[in-house]
This record gives sequence, C-alpha cells and structure tokens, in this order.
Amino acid sequence: MLGEAQVAQYEQDGFLIVEDLLSQPELETIRRRIVDIVEGRTDFPEEHLEFEPDAARTRHMDNVRKLNNCAQYDQVFLDHARNPGILDVVESLLGPDIKLMGDQFFLKPPGGIEKTYHQDSPYFSIEPMALVSAWAAIDDVTLENGCMWVIPGSHRGGPLEHSQVWMVGDRKDMCVPDSAFDRNREVPITMQAGSVSFHHSLILHRSGPNNSPNRRRGLASHYMSARSRWTGSPEEKPDYPLMRGREFPDCV
Repeated sequence: MLGEAQVAQYEQDGFLIVEDLLSQPELETIRRRIVDIVEGRTDFPEEHLEFEPDAARTRHMDNVRKLNNCAQYDQVFLDHARNPGILDVVESLLGPDIKLMGDQFFLKPPGGIEKTYHQDSPYFSIEPMALVSAWAAIDDVTLENGCMWVIPGSHRGGPLEHSQVWMVGDRKDMCVPDSAFDRNREVPITMQAGSVSFHHSLILHRSGPNNSPNRRRGLASHYMSARSRWTGSPEEKPDYPLMRGREFPDCV
C-alpha cells in the first residue's frame, strides 16, 4: 500500500510511478501472449485490433497499434488486471471497492505515431471523473521510443473541451488544443520494464512517436470505485468486473 506522502504526491500531481511492480516471468507471459494474439494463434476479436495508419491491415507485430478490452477476452490480461501489487496501489487511491473499467495494450512499433494531448475521463461514461489508470511498462520506456508526457496538476482543473480535430489515418479523433494549457510545464514519464505509472483520468497526457528501432509496449488498465455511476444509456451499460471489495446497488 502507498504511504501518505505518495498519496499526497498523486493528489497534487495527478500521477505516480511505482518501480518493479511486475516480475520478469509476468512480463514474459504478457509478451508471449500479445504475439499470439496479434499473429492469430489464439482467439481474440478482430474488431478490437487497431492498426498503424499507414501499415498493411495484416496481423503482424509491426502493423498493429493497439488492442482494446484485452481483459474481457483473454485470461492473461484479466490476471494482470487482478495483480495484487497493482490493486494495492489503486486501493490506496480509490478505496477498497474496485472495478475494472477497461484496458488497452499499446504496441507502439518502430515508426509508431504520436498520440496528442487528451484526458481519459471525457471518453468514459463514468462519474465521478476520478478513475485511476495503471500504465504498465512491458518494455523500457524512453524519450526516443515514445514515452508518455503529462501536465502535472492538470487533473485538478476538471474536464477540458476536446475541440481540435486529430486524424488517425482516416479515423477522426479529437484532442485538447495547445491554447488550453501551458505546454512548457509538461514532464516525461520514462520507466524501466516492469514499472507502472498510475495517473488520474483527468490529467492531460500525450505520447510521442517511436523514433527508435524497438517496440514500446505498454498495458493500461483503467480502474474505478465500485461506487461510481454509469452516465450513458442504460441499455449500453457494460458489466464491469469487480476486482476487489464489494458491489453496490445502483452503481457501476
């Protein structure tokens, strides 16, 4: 569990790095599984794979940009989401009753594109906007291979308008314009493989392009309090799995 100083740092800055949370065997299990999924050696829904904009639409590690909802469809990633060390940190930040909102695996192959500044919570139909993302470094994360950058303390300003168009190939996405914040305050998050950064769902963050010859793989698991509320259409509400603690009626 986190100490008081670490919790205070997270509340002030909106992010926290915990080193060496994943063991080498855990890392190797995830690395092998992602290859099996991408190359089609195990069942995983095709519609949850995203490709690099200019890459061939073939299942190859150098072509795939991201996998969505990994824990929903694969036991290895569900086991990762239930990692006791990760959940201990999340419990320190959210309390004892925890659900998994979702997860994403970022492959960031050599030449992989950037992701512009955004907040996570505006994409989620969850209130309050106080989820915790555990971003696990599956490879070493460096300035060269496209680490994440954050604006410390930006989570305390609430949700911002994602009013600027950002194209991912032929897919339209939105981002927060530079005029809405001070980019000079950004700091990089570099880590060794096995470390995990925890960040608030309202912190402004981006990632750079991968200008190295190596992949920069990362697994982001998004956690919320089991007391959170679903704000979308009732018929579209997912069945969020309980990771720790207990359920609450009329909550997520």
